[in-house]
Amino acid sequence: MTRFLIVTDPWETLDHALDTSLRLAEAALQLGHSVSWCDVHSIRTLGAITQLDASELHLSFSSPSGVEKSDPEVIDVMRFDRILYRTDPPVDLAYLHPLQMLVRGLGRFAKERLVNPPECLILLSEKLEGGQLGDSAPRSLCSSQKAALLGFLQSEGKAVLKPLHLAQSKGVRLLESGGTDVERTLRDATENHTRPAFLQQYLPEVKTRGETRLWFLDGKLIGSFLKHPLEGDFRVQIDQGSRLARGKLTARERAVALKIGRLLRGSGVRMAAVDLVAAKITDYNVTSPGLLRQMEKVNEQ
Repeated sequence: MTRFLIVTDPWETLDHALDTSLRLAEAALQLGHSVSWCDVHSIRTLGAITQLDASELHLSFSSPSGVEKSDPEVIDVMRFDRILYRTDPPVDLAYLHPLQMLVRGLGRFAKERLVNPPECLILLSEKLEGGQLGDSAPRSLCSSQKAALLGFLQSEGKAVLKPLHLAQSKGVRLLESGGTDVERTLRDATENHTRPAFLQQYLPEVKTRGETRLWFLDGKLIGSFLKHPLEGDFRVQIDQGSRLARGKLTARERAVALKIGRLLRGSGVRMAAVDLVAAKITDYNVTSPGLLRQMEKVNEQ
């Protein structure tokens, strides 16, 4: 029996009926493992020891998530065999500091016990990672320089602006060369050109086929489905009603999925969700891969 710990945002903020972390907890309990949960804010370091307030989880047929929790106990982080650190973006200091405390408390066991590896959670830039696969990703530029950003936008005509540290389409904008307020938008996104912004080639196929969500475990593709943008928009926004559907992978998508799997295995990433538009990698999520329950529901239809 493996003793798991799942670290998330506060219990009351989770969407219990759809939360991926709680679905994983439910599955682990059904397999006979021990699973505990803790609020990320309860992690603290006392000298050489990292402690947290952990609540044991139990299967529950009456709970929307399928699990319920006991009262918390103060537990040393070393008591757990595997730890899933899955708080929602942004990947900012509130995300990084508790993770650093976990790594400190686990010491030489951090890489073995954390899912995904700490070096990936701390150092990997999800917006940039797909670019390692060359033509399997859209053309893109990450820069803080005004001239470089404007030059890329002019060469593309249209480009998607994506904040490096956010997710769920937050801060995502479609920019057109020569458009109104482009310079101001880029200035705001870069905090007056002091930090990088990410521009990505706009792929109009997103409006016709949508995005293909791929789910990977240990580099193996375990499922996929389609996400469609909102009417009159190019962004997929699940919380605002974007439609999900089953979809058969194209030959190009299957080929890209194989490349992604090799990249994930090479990085030691165990769990990831990757989005494709026109068989090109548009998003790459290893910090908080989601929509697992939604994928299951779609594939049951």
